[in-house]
Amino acid sequence: MRILIIDDDENLTDMLTAALLKDGHEVRAALEYSSAMVLMENSDWDVVLLDIKLKGKDGFDVLRKIRSSQPELIILMMTAFGKIDQAVESMKLGAFDFLEKPFSLSFLRIKLGKIQSHLSLKKQNGILRQELENNKWRLVGNHPLIQEVREQIARYSKFDSPVLILGESGTGKEVAARLIVNQSSRRDEPFVVVNCGAIPEHLMESMFFGHEKGSFTGAHALQKGKFELANGGTIFLDEIGELPLNLQSKLLRIIESGEFERIGGTRNLKTEVRIISATNRNLEHLVSKGTFRADLYYRLHVLVIEMPALRERIEDIPPLVDYLLQQLSVELNRTLVSEKGLIPSLQRLEWPGNIRELKNILERLAVMSEDGVIREKDFSLAQWKKPPLELIDEKKNIDFKTEIQEREKNMILNALDRAKGNHTMAARFLGMKRTTLQYHLKKMDLKKEKFFKG
Repeated sequence: MRILIIDDDENLTDMLTAALLKDGHEVRAALEYSSAMVLMENSDWDVVLLDIKLKGKDGFDVLRKIRSSQPELIILMMTAFGKIDQAVESMKLGAFDFLEKPFSLSFLRIKLGKIQSHLSLKKQNGILRQELENNKWRLVGNHPLIQEVREQIARYSKFDSPVLILGESGTGKEVAARLIVNQSSRRDEPFVVVNCGAIPEHLMESMFFGHEKGSFTGAHALQKGKFELANGGTIFLDEIGELPLNLQSKLLRIIESGEFERIGGTRNLKTEVRIISATNRNLEHLVSKGTFRADLYYRLHVLVIEMPALRERIEDIPPLVDYLLQQLSVELNRTLVSEKGLIPSLQRLEWPGNIRELKNILERLAVMSEDGVIREKDFSLAQWKKPPLELIDEKKNIDFKTEIQEREKNMILNALDRAKGNHTMAARFLGMKRTTLQYHLKKMDLKKEKFFKG
């Protein structure tokens, strides 16, 4: 391990340095604050041994300084005998552990051994998380339409031309964007995602281009915008059809020249990014209505990918279910499998929300399942569907409020039945808090039902 010792006791630092070097560690020592900060800035350390008392500097201040710049760094505080209260305080400030002076080398080695195990586990978890993250961005299925998308991604990743990804919500437009980047020469550069439909219009310009300190009320510090942060990499403009007209002209400028100004700034800044955009809107229709600039549309509409709707490739539902259940098994920390009869029921639906809707349904079923098996008979509880129009008697007037209340009541009773009267579990099935469920029980006067358990 790389170990930095910060202590003004020269005899102690010399002894520790010699012993730890002999153990095979890389070790440096600093006797005062300024030299310690130089070593901190110029090298990466695994562990810092820091004395609580330094000449001219409080060890707690040093601890705060290190934690603010390197929050993941492991810090062992060294404290004199009888100062345990200070050691406890240091751990509240983020120290990993403490050593009470005088301590033996064998005791220090035990502490370092635990830290080594901690670092190894952290590294393994990091590798596992990266594998899960890489596995998250996959196009699952073998339908010809999805095969065509894969081929387009492979071709388009070789170039820096703008890509426009079209498709309904939930079809995997961001997945396609990330796969383009992962296969491109920019894979190790920044990838910045901007959801144009989720940013309030008055904040959008600052979000895109940044602002200078004091440029408007609340601008307490300089802030870089998304295009500046993405310099050298890729920016993904999701829901580009929601971009207001006044921002469209500024976006066009940055596409054509790479130049922009921060709000309140006086200098032209440069950025070099690849732009991938996506929308579920018909941009040509928006152009004809005058709500989307034609020149911007043509700049974005260079390489185009159309993501197929799930109803167009229902043959891919079985592998999608397997893939999504693998993801949910990790997210919910339980083993999940599907019953054979589930797939035909899933393939009969239209899936207006596409893959995102499918995952939501499977997650609800997974939470409802007591043994991790996703069964077809539980499927009805996970659906929030309106009744077919043909079931409505056209000659009979419908009391909308009464109809809604009746459906709510049936959902709650079904959930209570499934949960055997357990309010906590029933609330989980319904995706609400226990207190919210009890409010509905009281409002609907359902506490007299056979399922009531207070």
